Amino acid sequence: MRYKNPIDRLRQATRYSLNGLRKAFKEEQAFEYEVVVLAVLIGVLVSAKAGFAMSAVLVGCWLVVMALELVNGAVERAFDMITAERDRRVGTGKDMLSGAVFLMVAFNVCLWVLCVLRMTGVSGMGGLR
Repeated sequence: MRYKNPIDRLRQATRYSLNGLRKAFKEEQAFEYEVVVLAVLIGVLVSAKAGFAMSAVLVGCWLVVMALELVNGAVERAFDMITAERDRRVGTGKDMLSGAVFLMVAFNVCLWVLCVLRMTGVSGMGGLR
């Protein structure tokens, strides 16, 4: 559908996006957990009075995890539509998507540990400032 007014296009795109987030929260348990982690992360950052730059990086990196989880869920649903039977190739594709989410979560955990060490003044952080 071609929109004549870019504001109408933006409004409709926003509606689709919010609908997707709502459905993911209701239907994807992993996404629900990631929303909870985001809320806790923001709460910790606010209570720790973390700087804006550090907070933006930590929240932004966690949002990447959430975006990757949305892609994971969408592609898994597409795989499930292709075949209801167990197929090794479909299973491998799902495992690879899960692996991508895992890598991003692992990166975030390492990043959070480094930031906590920096905030608490633990020495031996080398060039991290």
